[in-house]
Amino acid sequence: MAVPGSHGRRCVWPLLFFAILVLHSLAIYLFTRGFLLTRTELDVHSYRDDRTGIGPGCSSWPPPAVDRLVIVVLDALRFDFVAPSTFFQEKQPWMDKLQVLQKLAADEKTSARIFKALADPPTTSLQRLKALTTGGLPTFIDVGNSFGAPAIVEDNIMHQFVKNGKRVVMMGDDTWIQLYPEHFNKSYPYPSFNVKDLDTVDSGVIEHLLPSLHRNDWDILIAHFLGVDHAGHIFGVDSTPMIQKLEQYNQILEVVIDTLKSLSTPGGPHENTLLLVMGDHGQTLNGDHGGGTAEEVETSLFAWSLKSPPNAVLSVLGKKSCNVDLHGKEVCISTMQQLDFATTVAALLGIPFPFGSMVYNKIDR
Repeated sequence: MAVPGSHGRRCVWPLLFFAILVLHSLAIYLFTRGFLLTRTELDVHSYRDDRTGIGPGCSSWPPPAVDRLVIVVLDALRFDFVAPSTFFQEKQPWMDKLQVLQKLAADEKTSARIFKALADPPTTSLQRLKALTTGGLPTFIDVGNSFGAPAIVEDNIMHQFVKNGKRVVMMGDDTWIQLYPEHFNKSYPYPSFNVKDLDTVDSGVIEHLLPSLHRNDWDILIAHFLGVDHAGHIFGVDSTPMIQKLEQYNQILEVVIDTLKSLSTPGGPHENTLLLVMGDHGQTLNGDHGGGTAEEVETSLFAWSLKSPPNAVLSVLGKKSCNVDLHGKEVCISTMQQLDFATTVAALLGIPFPFGSMVYNKIDR
């Protein structure tokens, strides 16, 4: 004999299961359509004869402001690796190791500046390089391409370099070769995924960087160091290997800066060269990166011009905070969006902006 109400309960369970199934399916759909966004890559490129409208009375691309560009990428360069410790509530052992950059920012305020560069997640190296060169926003689903990434085909600053006759030399992280296999006049790539190796990539960069500064066979030089990123992954930020790496970088940058200065006399090869020392992303105290925490998205960019920039450039550096450094000298720091890198570099070199860049698409074209 059936228990009263048992038939009703048997009918409820399938309906409840079906309702939960529908709810889970809807949640998965919303997650994949929201968090796992995909991008449509345009096959359109910018050209020098485009009408730009980038500013009042401007219908063409601006004239070049610099002749040569040296880009030194220090992978996973946290903001507090570069800014003086006086800008933070508490001094940490890894701060104030890049003294040469702080000294330039204090002594040459009109031609040297430290920026807090704000990256957009995902903060993995490949996605940040993609964003830096295209001016667009990679998505989290792109992280799956971090191992064996396809070449970038959408318009980007590297393509504009080549199309506009700029000679590019690269040394360091081989991710650049994966993304841009045919864009370099010379390249010295080194494998990047052995995070236990703190020195092979950096030693290779050092071997080629300093001699290259004396040569005239390039217009853009890219040197990508990996030691700080690997030291963070293995030992963490608050570790002896990390501090040793930062001190090594300070010595290297001192030689680079002294070399550029010695060759910047009128008529010299670096009379109008711009040096950029920058990170692609930050890292947590454990050396992790990929997400959107402040430690991961706040990286640094240091810019130094061998030629004093015009007042028009100084007036658009944006809001800045100033403080004294350890030596009592004033240092000012500005904030920028890392997404602006591609169009800023293009403007400095007088070449078209990448067509798909976020900044270019804000312009009323």
